[in-house]
Formats: sequence, structure tokens, C-alpha cells
Amino acid sequence: MAILGGWNLDEVKGCNLPQKVQSAFTAVTSDQTGADYEPIAYLGSQAVNGTNYRVLCKMRFVVPNSEVRIVKMIIHEELDGSVNLVTVSGLAL
Repeated sequence: MAILGGWNLDEVKGCNLPQKVQSAFTAVTSDQTGADYEPIAYLGSQAVNGTNYRVLCKMRFVVPNSEVRIVKMIIHEELDGSVNLVTVSGLAL
């Protein structure tokens, strides 16, 4: 639903993540409850004690008439290959 003067975020299309990042994204979002995430841009990686991946996502709470939000997700992949969600933060538009 369009709101006069508001942003229409529903038109943002998803993206294909690199395979390793897609695997990590799927692992951390598959057990999330309360919200659905769709990647729209892969923003890069950071070498740390393992690797951090930064992904821009569309996020929608799983409730009727929930609005779409744009969030930045940081996923950490450990040296042993295990992954965890570091943070999800909303962006001011």
C-alpha cells in the first residue's frame, strides 16, 4: 500500500548471493521466527577470526499488514565453518 510521501520498498528485488554467503544466510535465517528476510545486496566480507559477511535485506515481521523494512545483517562464519548471526540493524530511510 502506497503512503503519500512514503517510500515504497516492496519494489526492491532480491539478489543472488555468492554460494558460501548464501549457505551462511540460509543457516542463520532458517531458525529465525517472527520475521522473514530476503537478501537484496551483498555488501562484502571482512576477514577476522573467520569471516564476517554483510548483507542488505528486506525484512518483514510475520504479522498481518506488516510493512517492509530494509536492514543490514552481519553474519559471522567461524574458522570451523559454523555460522552465527551477529546483528540485524534497521536503516533510517
